[in-house]
Amino acid sequence: MSTTVTECGNVRIISKVVQPGQQEAGTANTSGATVTVSHGASTYSKNTKNMLPKALGTVQIVVGAIEICFGVALTVAEEDSKTLTVKSGVYFWFGILLLISGSLLVEMEKRDLQWLVKACSAANLLVCVAALVAVILHSTEIAQTRQQDLCHDPDTHDGHCSVQVLIYGLNAVFIVFTLLELFIAVAALVVGSRSAQQQLYRQMAS
Repeated sequence: MSTTVTECGNVRIISKVVQPGQQEAGTANTSGATVTVSHGASTYSKNTKNMLPKALGTVQIVVGAIEICFGVALTVAEEDSKTLTVKSGVYFWFGILLLISGSLLVEMEKRDLQWLVKACSAANLLVCVAALVAVILHSTEIAQTRQQDLCHDPDTHDGHCSVQVLIYGLNAVFIVFTLLELFIAVAALVVGSRSAQQQLYRQMAS
């Protein structure tokens, strides 16, 4: 009896050639090996599916809700003179995109469907592009705030200086949030790619 082991990603294929006289023992060994391999592969797939997509999606939903809430508050507060980020609506369209992407990731934990994996990958790719645009907008607003330099102008009041510091701080915080979402979107793309590969292996096996 000869045995050949082939590994393809997370799947290990064991091929055995059984002689006629060893058919009964060989069949028992093959069945035992098949049960062990199937159990290991299913356990890995279940752990990966339950942990990563749901955790990443939850973080995206929370950050997206924070973006929208701050967008509403800043839009109301800056009704007279709106800043660049408020005019561009980055808090709203980036927050809504995060809510959609996070919801798809959480749903992917429940249903392992091919179209759902593709939708998650497309949504997170859009999040990556939107995150880069958001970083540019926030950085531009920080640069404009520095050029105004209201805190060193003797003709301005302390209230204007406080507004400048507040705008600077908010943009710095949202740059950190946006970079965090960029890394999460990249991680979600990797998870989606692995899930698509596992689906392809199952289709080839069937």
